[in-house]
Amino acid sequence: MNAAPQRTHIQRRVMIFGLNLVVMAICFPLYYLGFFGRVEGPLSMANIGQSLAGMGFTVASFQGLLIVVFLILLSWNWVLNLIAHLAGQRLTCSQGSREQGFCGRLVERRRGRDGKSWVYLCPHGHQRSEAHFHPIRKGKLANSLLAASLAAAVMFHFA
Repeated sequence: MNAAPQRTHIQRRVMIFGLNLVVMAICFPLYYLGFFGRVEGPLSMANIGQSLAGMGFTVASFQGLLIVVFLILLSWNWVLNLIAHLAGQRLTCSQGSREQGFCGRLVERRRGRDGKSWVYLCPHGHQRSEAHFHPIRKGKLANSLLAASLAAAVMFHFA
């Protein structure tokens, strides 16, 4: 496996500077639209509240929306893993042992001779009745969004 090339100090600084420019390019329009509260604009809190009230949102329905968003962010990977497992995706060969190591190649799932059980076929010719499932895991961004949505729901409940 090839390691990523090491960047020099200047390359890292230029990359950080470029990222700062991108963040500024996003924040300036948001500032002038009133998102940060200093300028009156369509994204100021009062205008957002009026727009939501005009669409029929009440305090209870907005809090319910925040809880639904939290539950979706909490459970999306469980649903995806269940679907992937039922479809026979993300499965690898479990031939071998802990001492020797496992084959680990992607397997193809087929019905067994009896028509009821599953048989997993490996490209190396291994045929097994079980395979290892690799679940989809949440990353840092997903966990950050989950924590932020929970914090918003709790703050809105007590505000």
